[in-house]
Amino acid sequence: MAMLNNREQIGVTIGWLITALGSALIIVPPWIGANMMRGGYALQFIGILVVATGLLIIWLWRARANVMARLLAGDNLLAQWTYAPAQAQRYAAATFAEAREQNRGVFFITATLFVVIGIPVLVIPLWHDLVEWPDPFAWIIVGGYFALIPVLGLFAWGMPLLAYRRALQDGAQVWIARDGLFVNGALYTWQRPLSFLRRVRFNHAANPPALQFDIANLTRLGVLHYATTTVRVPVPPDQAAQAENVTRFFEQSQKT
Repeated sequence: MAMLNNREQIGVTIGWLITALGSALIIVPPWIGANMMRGGYALQFIGILVVATGLLIIWLWRARANVMARLLAGDNLLAQWTYAPAQAQRYAAATFAEAREQNRGVFFITATLFVVIGIPVLVIPLWHDLVEWPDPFAWIIVGGYFALIPVLGLFAWGMPLLAYRRALQDGAQVWIARDGLFVNGALYTWQRPLSFLRRVRFNHAANPPALQFDIANLTRLGVLHYATTTVRVPVPPDQAAQAENVTRFFEQSQKT
């Protein structure tokens, strides 16, 4: 297992970079003497949101990185097996199609929110500086904000492709532990903030038979709402006994 790197640590690094970017948005406007009433405060407000996003990413991905580190060390391991190359490619293609469809919906929702927030927070307050008295600084602020939308689009369409390539590279290996599992080249865990494991079952009727992990993730505050994601782990015929042991372990764990 030591041949794999802990890619989850990349998420922590990205979180720190986003936090640094947000901090710069807060510090730079007064430092360069920008007119705070004409975009400076708006830029700082956006910086606060960016910092909050970066810290949230660090919080979530650090937990994932810790789970992956334990899995790579062989801690809490319950089962492991390796797919044949043709099986791994077939499973990776199915996962890629599903992730691409999900990300498309998320992108359109996020892009809409960017526009809805950006118009009253940036465009309207800076309208005079943008149109009636063109100010390069105002155009940089507004242009930089809305330029994030195509960047998000690249992530929405690019990340599933990256996951697919990783699945082709590492997807033949399956590891199942007490606090997470690695399948199709990706880590899934319920030992992170705002998540928990609802149920594990061995679906013999599936084609092919598969372990199904129902993982709940918090998706809405206020009235708390947890959305359930089902991760399917195809089980080769010679690994059915291991799959049954995994199911029994989690059934007993949830009873205690």
